[in-house]
Amino acid sequence: MPFPCAQHRERLRQFPASVKPGTWRPAAIGDCAARRARINGPDTVTDRHPLQLHPKSALGATLALQIVAAAIFTTGAVLAPALPVSLGLDEAGIGLYGAITFLGAMFGSPIAAAFIGRHGAIRLTQAGMVISILGLSALYLETYTLALAGALLIGLGYGPNAPGGSHLLARHAPPRRRGLFFSVKQSGVPIVGLMVPALEDAYGWRVAAAAVLLFGGAVLLAVQPWRGRLDVERLAPPKGVRLGLREIIPLDGMRAHPLLPFISFTAFAYGAGQMIMFTYTVIFLTTRAGLSLVEAGQAFAVMQATSFAMRIFAGWLNDRWRRPRPLLAGFGAVTAVGVTLLAGVGPDTAHAAILGIAALCGAAAAGWNGVYLAEVARIVPQDKVAAATGATVFCTYFGLVVGPALFGMAVAGQGYAFAYGGLALASLIGAAAVFARKPVA
Repeated sequence: MPFPCAQHRERLRQFPASVKPGTWRPAAIGDCAARRARINGPDTVTDRHPLQLHPKSALGATLALQIVAAAIFTTGAVLAPALPVSLGLDEAGIGLYGAITFLGAMFGSPIAAAFIGRHGAIRLTQAGMVISILGLSALYLETYTLALAGALLIGLGYGPNAPGGSHLLARHAPPRRRGLFFSVKQSGVPIVGLMVPALEDAYGWRVAAAAVLLFGGAVLLAVQPWRGRLDVERLAPPKGVRLGLREIIPLDGMRAHPLLPFISFTAFAYGAGQMIMFTYTVIFLTTRAGLSLVEAGQAFAVMQATSFAMRIFAGWLNDRWRRPRPLLAGFGAVTAVGVTLLAGVGPDTAHAAILGIAALCGAAAAGWNGVYLAEVARIVPQDKVAAATGATVFCTYFGLVVGPALFGMAVAGQGYAFAYGGLALASLIGAAAVFARKPVA
């Protein structure tokens, strides 16, 4: 039976207990949407067609788009040692490249959240992918300023992924498996670390980047059949969407629940650590540990693979343990241990040991995302999921912006040991922030 409108809910609260059962027809509640549509026109597509749940389609579409987004996002960092000197993506330049990428995502995410209800999550994510593909293509121009402009486009195109995915999974994922669905969506697949270095070694960086671009275009077309069923609940086009400062910097979304500011601070610290790991690992291993690009790419692939496995396991564990805060804090503590071990890697370190450290760092530094997004979606009302996600992801992206930039300056000024020590401390502070306030039901 459809949910009652506000007037009928008020009548239900005032309904006299003396009325005999069966003398009032509750089916009249279901007429609210129909009468409203006849008078004002349909408010949403679901007024004309009942919303059906498609959990498998929602998970498949969001996962496929996330895989491509992650691939485009990390290709620049993986190829950095092989790119032309004119691009300026050395140890310092790659940090600025990553910072600008996430600066675009930081503002692209709340902007996308404001339009999801109007255009649909799949449509906006597809449009973002086109923008990201154009941004990665800027590497072919071999100009430093244009490469940075392309990084901004990659970030803007990545913006719709988090609010769009949360919007769909909050509606279509089974509540008892929501943590697993969010974690699988955030997992992606470690194709970049495996495919890109091998292609670069055999054919050069241009072919490797082209493979990622073609893969993105194929997925862009492949998810189109899902759009009809998943974007069905989008709103009818309004007179206009207000896009002011509050929508671009959406900190008002923090008011949806008292825990959101603390979860957002943890995500800020963890996001900085995750981006540092994925931005600097390849270039650190090639310049300081003496590994070839293919060997460093293997370590990068191990990081991505363990992050993939940990995100799924963490989502499964969160659904059963139902204690997300200790789980989130554990990621920060293990990350501190992992980066401390990574800082001690050198030319004499065994390759197997490097792979083991990479596995630990990948699982800890990048395994928390699904648990965090599922917790945000759980504690806020469903109609505020996109806005709350946009607000918390804004803070996450801010960490992703400042983290690589600060790490790059620390490396240039004091070296990798000092920089990784600061990252370990930031991870511990983020873990402590999870317990800064008691949970509110």
